[in-house]
Amino acid sequence: MTDSEKKEAKKIILEVPENIIVKELAEKMDIKTTDLIAKLIENKIFANINETLDFDTAEIVADDFGFELKKIKSEAQKRKQQIKKNLGPGAKKRPPVVVVMGHVDHGKTTLLDKILKTNVTAGESGGITQHFSAYQVKKKGEIITFLDTPGHEAFHSMRERGAYITDLAVIVIAADDGVKPQTKEAVKFAKDAGVPILVAINKIDKPEKNVEKVKKELSEIDLAPEDWGGKTVCVNVSAKTGKGIDELLEMIILASDMEETKANPDSSAEGFVLESHLDPKIGPVATVLIQNGTLANGDYVSVGYDWGRIKRMEDFSGKKVNKATPSMPVTIIGLNDVPMAGSFLIGEENRLTAEKRAAKFNDLESEKSSGDKMLSTARIKELVKSHQLKKFNIILKTDVKGSLEAIIQILESIKSEEVAIQILKMGVGNITETDIKMARSSGAKIIGFNVSVDLSVKKFAEKEKVDIEMYKIIYELVNNIKKDLSDILEPKIVRTDLGVLKVIAIFKSGKKSAKVIEMIIGAKVESGKIEKASLLEILRDGEKIGSGTAKEIQSNKKIAKEIKVGNNAGITYAGNVIIEEGDVINAYKEEKEIRKI
Repeated sequence: MTDSEKKEAKKIILEVPENIIVKELAEKMDIKTTDLIAKLIENKIFANINETLDFDTAEIVADDFGFELKKIKSEAQKRKQQIKKNLGPGAKKRPPVVVVMGHVDHGKTTLLDKILKTNVTAGESGGITQHFSAYQVKKKGEIITFLDTPGHEAFHSMRERGAYITDLAVIVIAADDGVKPQTKEAVKFAKDAGVPILVAINKIDKPEKNVEKVKKELSEIDLAPEDWGGKTVCVNVSAKTGKGIDELLEMIILASDMEETKANPDSSAEGFVLESHLDPKIGPVATVLIQNGTLANGDYVSVGYDWGRIKRMEDFSGKKVNKATPSMPVTIIGLNDVPMAGSFLIGEENRLTAEKRAAKFNDLESEKSSGDKMLSTARIKELVKSHQLKKFNIILKTDVKGSLEAIIQILESIKSEEVAIQILKMGVGNITETDIKMARSSGAKIIGFNVSVDLSVKKFAEKEKVDIEMYKIIYELVNNIKKDLSDILEPKIVRTDLGVLKVIAIFKSGKKSAKVIEMIIGAKVESGKIEKASLLEILRDGEKIGSGTAKEIQSNKKIAKEIKVGNNAGITYAGNVIIEEGDVINAYKEEKEIRKI
């Protein structure tokens, strides 16, 4: 046996999910978190203990410690299988759920728009829907549900969830551009979820199209087209002209028939939150895809940490509906709070069972995350790439782990080249005197989400002059942190050139020994204008020799606010150089522009 074979034989196999937090991976391998972070840095991956690694990255770094990783099914995948098992004898065919993915500029959204315009008659808006990530169309009497997952990197997790809750993935590829990194990423998501793939080769109306090149590239990523001897269905389409769209829809229906998509409409509702937000007028709003059962107005539901009673539902077109059946996307109101995207909706018998399930979910998450997680200042400094960054220190305390993870994920998406958020301490539970002491010594602000502060702790914070901010809505928390970050940024100085003048007379000479030289000069405005309080650049023989300010300007011996081109100006000058006849003056002004993150 060779040395490499011995090394492979000694490897310990660990099962991990698709994505894993750095600290959790270190715990699984029973190594120090600092050692794992150091190994990541060696591989030019800068991540703190609470950041998430994808499976491929985790696999590479784990190999260096003698571990072999195997991917376990996500909770979403397990639940999808469980739903199929629980269908029972009342199972009936349901519309297929199709996720549309692809590179950002390959026409995915345009293609969806064309499909909708051709196959949907929009209803009247009921007032909930602002934007929708799921749609339904009808073709030859068959309904198809489409999920639109954004191509931007910030929506990485949503694309992944999209692949896990769907029956078929349509990968859109531009005929004039071919397979791109985002295309490969989308394919990987679909394959990992075991979702069949259909390829729409878009933009075939373009003169520079090269369909054969696209098919060659598809073969290279194990998606060989049918006419190349493979099994991947490829349909040539044009989102611009509508060509091939009918064929695409027919192939989707055919593929769904082969998959035998079923659900039991007579059971309690089960669904998946696609997106959510807080509407200032009507409260928490969630877009839900019903996976099994039927959801009706008046039903009680639990949605992860939250619960509620359905007050109103609308379909994707904004039309009010009384019931939502399997594969139907609806926007709902009536929840007690904004649920996290990715949460599961479960129909409940009554308010008590809904509240109990949500409370149990919260309790379980709290138990998992008991105790605080802390980052040392030294480690933070080591991980911050640019020492030019200004640091905004916070201590974050939340009610449950889910809230903590959601807030951290959003804060990590806030990017700036000049200021960085540093979470010195994070944990689940109420704010304590220990938190106050750390905030005082580090200059940090304490952020609390759905937690409380004892009166004694509050008084101690006031005594130590420590800021505590309490929130019940994540978006308000994030917006206020963005405001704090913006306040740290230096304002941008914007210069506006006003005009050019030539000095034609000296009426009062300045003193060479004075720190600030004051003079009265005469000058002609050769272009633009000069204003009172204008900043001045003094040029001699084409080179800048000094600067100053126009404290006062006169035209025809009268004080003026501005003097325009072609006129003579008397200027009371204060600056750092003595002006001479023949010098050129550039008049300008500077304004501070407040910057926002």
